[in-house]
Formats: sequence, structure tokens, C-alpha cells
Amino acid sequence: MKKHIVVTATKDMPVDVDTLKQYLTLEYDLEIVPLPFGDMSLAEREAYWTLIARAEALFVRTGVIPYELVGQCRGLKVIALHGVGVDQVDVKAATEAGIYVTNAPGGNAQAVAEFTFALMLSAMRQIPRANQFVKHGQWDTARTVGRELRGKKLGIIGLGNIGELVALLAHAFGMDVVYWDRVDQGSEVAKLVTEDELFKTADIVSVHVGLNDSTRGFIDRSHLSLMKHDAWLINTARGGVIVQADLIQALEEQWFAGAALDVFEQEPLTSYSPFLQLSNVILTPHMAGSSKECLMRLAEVAGKDISAVLKGNKPQYAVNQPWGL
Repeated sequence: MKKHIVVTATKDMPVDVDTLKQYLTLEYDLEIVPLPFGDMSLAEREAYWTLIARAEALFVRTGVIPYELVGQCRGLKVIALHGVGVDQVDVKAATEAGIYVTNAPGGNAQAVAEFTFALMLSAMRQIPRANQFVKHGQWDTARTVGRELRGKKLGIIGLGNIGELVALLAHAFGMDVVYWDRVDQGSEVAKLVTEDELFKTADIVSVHVGLNDSTRGFIDRSHLSLMKHDAWLINTARGGVIVQADLIQALEEQWFAGAALDVFEQEPLTSYSPFLQLSNVILTPHMAGSSKECLMRLAEVAGKDISAVLKGNKPQYAVNQPWGL
């Protein structure tokens, strides 16, 4: 009998279905459900949840899978996440329901690390500003005096797979790299320092920790108030790691130079978001991991782990141990 596999994805946030199919080593039928991140009406939610509840395997790129939905998925065996973060799924509920949750550690590291540097360079050289002025015929106004990365201090919050790659790239740029992590990662290119020292001394602070109970709201006004007046904050991790109200106040009052943000506590941003009114921010729509190569890697990992579970085996990248298994 064919296994029913559901993929949550949209046109703007796709998965590499062709690669996924290459690594699904069993008979299956596949359905794509465009589960959104934003608010839904009760009717929309019921329609999407009804489709998802039929799945035996779920590959999640978009939307969230709360405990109420987990409880409706009677035949679900595995939830594979499109990346390393697991905050889109109620892992506790899945564990209690006997469902594996898997992720893809390192699968998006290269894409996110490179995008982090795209944001750094955009910020330090004011590339988005110049682009807008040139398009509006203001050639001379567009020209600004930027700052080089060489010799600057980069402070990395979280030296996991992505953070370490960012550190290596920064080293190649000739930057002085420091980091804070809960444990000493033994990096050859970055020095472990305290939180306070990092925020006080870094020219650029880049966030690379996952979102969980211990990191939600981890960066607040006490950290942001320490930053140098000409420093930049980069966040390609999760919006919820930073207290959004504190960040908005810091940017409005210009405690530091600005921020380049790819992630937000509420996504997508609403039309009335204060971030849209700020001139000292660079905003992108949670796209750091959206490279062709990254999508291929994530689909491969998911395909292998989904196949393993549906054949009765343990997946390679399980983040939980389901009850009863």
C-alpha cells in the first residue's frame, strides 16, 4: 500500500520535490499543502488541517504544527523539518503521540552563512540605500563612504554549524572573531568571551542560536544597550531570540547604527510593523536558507529519514525518542 506523504510549502517558500522523490525509497503518493505562517480563518485552518491529518509522513517547510493538529494525525509516523530549527512543531506532543521529529543539522549552514555576509556587506557599505537612490536618479546622493570588514570585530552568538562557518568566512575577510556560547566550542578562528564583552566590543553582532525555551527573548535591552554606537546587529536565526519591543526601541532611538534582519517574531511582517518605518534597518523575508543547493540538501535528508521511518527503522536525524518506540 502506498504511503501518504504531505509537504507543507508555497510558491514563495518551496521545497525541492524532485530531489525529495529521488530519496523516497518506497511506494508513496505525495500531496503539497500550502499551509501559511500567518493568521488563518477557522474555515481555512480546518481545510488545511484536514489534509495534513491524513499524512503518514509530513515534510514541513511552511506553517506550524501545534499539539492540537498533532492530536488529529492518527496515522502520522514522522515529521521532517526543512532545516535545523524545530520551533515550528510541538515536539513534546509528537513524542507523546509516538511520532518521530527530524531535522537537517548543517543542511542550510552554507546558505545561511553566505547570506549573513551578504547582509554584513550590505550594512557596512549601505548597498540597499545606494540602489534606491540610483534608481530614483539621485546618483550623487547614492554615493556614501562605507566601512570595510577587514580589521573589524565580529561577535557571534552561538557557534554551531552556521556560527562556525560564519567565523571561518570572517577570518578569511581578516576580521577579529569572538563568540559567546554556553560551552567552549574549541574554535581555531574565534575566541570565547562573555556576553557583555561581546556586545560591548563587537563592530558587528551576528545571531546564530536556535529558538527554544532557553533562548526565547535571550537578547534584550540589557544586551542592546551595551552595543557600540556604530555597531550593526545581524539576525538570520530566529526573530524570537531577540525581544522585538526592545529591538524596535533601540533602533528608533539609535542606540547603535542599525540592524539587518532576515527573521522576525511574527512572520510575515504586517503592513503596520514598526520595522517598516525605520531607516536604519535592512529587511529580508526569512530567505537566508533559500538557495538551490540548500533546498536539494534538505530534501535529500528528509527523503532518507522519511523512508527510514516508514520502513520501520530509526531516522538518522531524530530530535526526539517517541514514546512506545
